[in-house]
Amino acid sequence: MTTTRRSALRTAALAMVLAITGVMSTPASASTPPPPPDTTAPAAGTATDPAGDPAALEITESWALTPTGDGSRSELAYDAAPGTVINDSVTLFNLGTVELTFSVYATDAFNNADGDFDLLPGDQVPTEAGSWVTMQAQTVTLPPNKMTDIAFTVTVPVDAAPGDHVGAIVASNAITGSNGDGQVLSMDRRTGTRMYIRVGGALSANLGVADVETSYQQSANPLAASADVSFTLQNRGNVRLSGTPVVSVGGPLGIGEKTVRLDAFTDLLPGEAMTFMTSLEDVPALMLAFTKITVEPADNGDADIASFSSGTDVTFAPPVTLLVLALALVLLVLARRSYGRRRAAEAVAASAAAAGAAAASQVDELEPQLS
Repeated sequence: MTTTRRSALRTAALAMVLAITGVMSTPASASTPPPPPDTTAPAAGTATDPAGDPAALEITESWALTPTGDGSRSELAYDAAPGTVINDSVTLFNLGTVELTFSVYATDAFNNADGDFDLLPGDQVPTEAGSWVTMQAQTVTLPPNKMTDIAFTVTVPVDAAPGDHVGAIVASNAITGSNGDGQVLSMDRRTGTRMYIRVGGALSANLGVADVETSYQQSANPLAASADVSFTLQNRGNVRLSGTPVVSVGGPLGIGEKTVRLDAFTDLLPGEAMTFMTSLEDVPALMLAFTKITVEPADNGDADIASFSSGTDVTFAPPVTLLVLALALVLLVLARRSYGRRRAAEAVAASAAAAGAAAASQVDELEPQLS
């Protein structure tokens, strides 16, 4: 491969570096393409300016690992039958100014607690797609501004289940240091390229919606309030799924329904789940609030795996302000009635007392006449 072609590949690789979420502890900057490879590169561990001053340039550690080729592949993707053997390679670029030593290996992928694409820790042995890969070289040392191709073999087990098996090939550079308290700290800095292996057979998309919960938050508005909604999407099938969740909350028969589209999710892997939370404003207070979760599937080109389920919830959504006002009005009416009855009873008692007094006076007037 000529120097010019290597330079073009390196530049293309910068545009398609996949910083796999959660697996690069100290990201290495790849924002500025380096100059073409120089066969007179400085000695390992140094960086010099044209005048030859080793301290004039900042030491940087930056690297990328991409599928080998012309830059058209952003990931490793294969369709294979059980028992298939695949030969391929990745290209490792040292984009920094010092020599670096890398561990290169394959591992399994999963969705972390935030639903993001993540990889097993470097010290955890893969049991899925990562275990199918054999690397030609597991340790590579690269001078600054150099690149190398690393071959690997994917051996799909003869009993591999149909569907998507996902992992990644990673280039790791581990460093050790200490903090202010003298504690020794190890940092595994990783980057790599994702690997998708779809094993032939019956494909099944089964996206379940679970744990739908709605909390109705009262406000000063007597007719509406906000609704906090949480739910979990579960990939119960054997293919990775992507889509856009849509949340709707309204009164009976859809009265005053409010709808919000959440950010699209990608790569919900088989057997994995992710949880979403959102809030909808001005949901009508009609005693009951009905929540519905639907998912609009992404166009993944597979008509037979485009079915998604939905989830629902019902929560108590009383117009508290109106109920409080109504209760206050009822109490006022009852108080007025009680006061009216008390006044009426007092009037009756006063009339009875006056009548008694009049009768007594008449008796007193009759007594002299009788005697």
